[in-house]
Amino acid sequence: MAVDPFSEPISKLSDTVLYVIKTTSNFKPQLRQLTKTLDTITPIMVDIQNQNRKLDRTRSEQDMFMKDIEDAKKLVEKCSRIKWNLILKFTHSLKLKDVSQKLLNFFQVEVQADQWRDIKKVLVEVDSVNERLASLSLGLSSGSMRMSMRRCETAERRRFGWLVPPLPKGIVGFDEPLNKLKAKILEGINVHDVDDDGSAMDCDDGSEMDCDDGCGVGNVVVVSGVGGDGKTTLVKMLCNDHEIQANFGENIFFVTVSEEFDYKVSVNGLFNPSHFDQQGKFQSTEDAKNELENFLREKVLGPILLVLDDVWRESDIKNFEFDIKGYKLLVTSRMVFTKYDVFKFDPLSDEDAKILFCRSAKPNPTIDKNLINQMVKCCKKHPLTLSVVGGSLDGKNEVLWRSMLKSLSQGQSLLDLNKEILNRLERSFETLEDKFKQCFLDFGLFLEDHRIPASAILDMWVHLYNHDDEGIDTLAKIYELSYRNLVNVLARRPREDPYAPVNYCEQQFVTQHDLLRQLAINLSSKLPVAKRRRLIITEQNDQLVTNVLGEDQVTSVEQLQEPMQARVLSISTGESFSSRWCDMRVPEVEVMVLNLKSKTYTLPHFLKEMQKLKILNVTNYGLYPTEFKNFQLLGYLSNLTRIRLERVAISSLSRSTLELVNLQKVSFIMCKMRNAFEDSDNLNVWPSLVEIEMDYCQDLVIYPQILCRSVYLKKLSITNCNELCKISEKFGNLTGLETLILHSCTQLEKLPESITRLQNLSILDISDCLNLTKLPEDMGSLGGLRTICMAGFTGVHELPASVKELSNTKVVCNEEVACQWKEFGNVEITVVEEDRTATLERIIC
Repeated sequence: MAVDPFSEPISKLSDTVLYVIKTTSNFKPQLRQLTKTLDTITPIMVDIQNQNRKLDRTRSEQDMFMKDIEDAKKLVEKCSRIKWNLILKFTHSLKLKDVSQKLLNFFQVEVQADQWRDIKKVLVEVDSVNERLASLSLGLSSGSMRMSMRRCETAERRRFGWLVPPLPKGIVGFDEPLNKLKAKILEGINVHDVDDDGSAMDCDDGSEMDCDDGCGVGNVVVVSGVGGDGKTTLVKMLCNDHEIQANFGENIFFVTVSEEFDYKVSVNGLFNPSHFDQQGKFQSTEDAKNELENFLREKVLGPILLVLDDVWRESDIKNFEFDIKGYKLLVTSRMVFTKYDVFKFDPLSDEDAKILFCRSAKPNPTIDKNLINQMVKCCKKHPLTLSVVGGSLDGKNEVLWRSMLKSLSQGQSLLDLNKEILNRLERSFETLEDKFKQCFLDFGLFLEDHRIPASAILDMWVHLYNHDDEGIDTLAKIYELSYRNLVNVLARRPREDPYAPVNYCEQQFVTQHDLLRQLAINLSSKLPVAKRRRLIITEQNDQLVTNVLGEDQVTSVEQLQEPMQARVLSISTGESFSSRWCDMRVPEVEVMVLNLKSKTYTLPHFLKEMQKLKILNVTNYGLYPTEFKNFQLLGYLSNLTRIRLERVAISSLSRSTLELVNLQKVSFIMCKMRNAFEDSDNLNVWPSLVEIEMDYCQDLVIYPQILCRSVYLKKLSITNCNELCKISEKFGNLTGLETLILHSCTQLEKLPESITRLQNLSILDISDCLNLTKLPEDMGSLGGLRTICMAGFTGVHELPASVKELSNTKVVCNEEVACQWKEFGNVEITVVEEDRTATLERIIC
């Protein structure tokens, strides 16, 4: 039984009073009076509190009384400690009288006022009951009338088309996105704004209430995602949701748009549902649009929700945009229409994916649970795939389950097993222009479940599609594909200032759903192996294989005897690959992508025969940097223009490799440099080189002197190399250098004085070089310098006097450094706020 909130504190106070009376001779008259007061009011207050609890009344009076009781108890306890102090005896005796009187006053004033208020409320309620009883018969008849009106509205609505389709069975995992989408749709809509007859209610000033501002861009919500991910199911759930129906009633319309959409036929389907495939009386699209707007404006009362399912073109949405109060337009599409409010929802959780799969597969209790989990994993959390693959296994023996799992494990695509999934995804590809189709297919060259650096794609597309080196064309194509939900763009960190000297693809990464990657591979495999433009090879059980369209099993590359015509070659191998290469003739290859995971790796011997190879991209996805046993093979590839190496250990570079005459750009990402660039006399190092990129190369301590001979070098980027502490004075030989980026090289203490000879230097970035304590004394002689980035730069306490000679120069720095520059007054300064935590994260991560 619960303890009464009054009884326990009052009981404690009474016990304390009795104890003090017994243990001290002081304050006895006052304490006896307090006891008498408590005995009088306690039973009545307990009874009042019990009644309040039954009536669910406020606790404010209770809280006030309880505070007085607590104060009284503290005062009595203080009195028990007073023995001989006459002043304290006198003051506390007065306080005890005040406490007793306060409790009595509370009962006489507050409680009686509360009772008087209750009497008045009872009288009001009695009057209200009388009024309700008097109108009961009328209310019953009007309620029947409202029900009749609702039935009439429902019957009237069914005369027209665009009805909401029924919900599919076995829906799983959409609760969270449904609630988020519902909140978007109900924003600005209030069911109380609509009267019983469906018309908008009047405001106090007599004007008609607005549910919202009509169907502007802000009232269009686009549910966007890849084909088969559950967009249509989600909006059907929304249309059948109780709260949505309470707000929109019968005014929910559902239009299936699809790829081949005829606006006139669709609008005719609203007015003549039995002749939905005809364009009816409409002579033009504008005629149909006017008729639809008049219908929605004049015939439909209250808020309206119009769903456009499977929209492929933005123009199809525009024909349904009307300036009508309370009008909401909900769109599903594989595209991302950026001018509207785009809603994307997360894929199914592991548990929901398993539930959806099992509802379709109905596995026998004897089916091994681990087998079920493996099949679910193969379906990539894609709702359509889970349903289709699960349905294909319904009622099947476990042996057939294991057979399918074996096929998928050996490289067979889910898209080969079921044409419905393939067709659904392929529709998104077929709508692309040819230039975008080729770009999409290139994403199949990379490893699944890994981020793809946009800069790696840039290196390929500069050659294949003549893109610019700044990355504008490349990133634009990537975003266009992302707007069609064919890839996802991840930005590692945004540009921090308007003058940051970065390529548009730097710090940008791309991901792709595994099924879309499989689609790219399938589409690249339609032609016979020897005639493919892209040849994608993977390793299985130490054998190199490739997909063959229409066959259940992959084909061993070793069986291919004729020369390949592929222009692009991708080879992906695992941790245990023994580098046992077969003879393969690929003389036409211009772009080669190697995806590997092993600690040691032998380049294929047929590489030396690939004399047309221009772009080489090597990426290690394993735990440890890969060491090549025959890196010198690169020296045979005289036409190479770009080399990109990631997580590779380079013990040495052969003379022939360093003398590649056509090499224009080389990138070392998270590489171990060791003694790769040992100096050697009479060596013409990469005579055509214009760009070097070094990022996160943690054993780079001294910038190699041998690289100071690349006199045509225009851009040098060394970023996040935290061990770099010295740059040779021979650096001044790079007289063609235009851009120098030394970002987050935290151990670098000074710049070489010879840097002042670089008269073509236009951009200098020394941001986050925390240990850099001085700038070259003759810094002002760099007449071509236009941008200096010094964000996160704290080490220099005094600028060299020569900087006053700089002109037309922009400086990006923090407030402290800006004060130094302002003393000279000859440069344009942009101050950036310094976030030391963010700076540290960039350096560490």
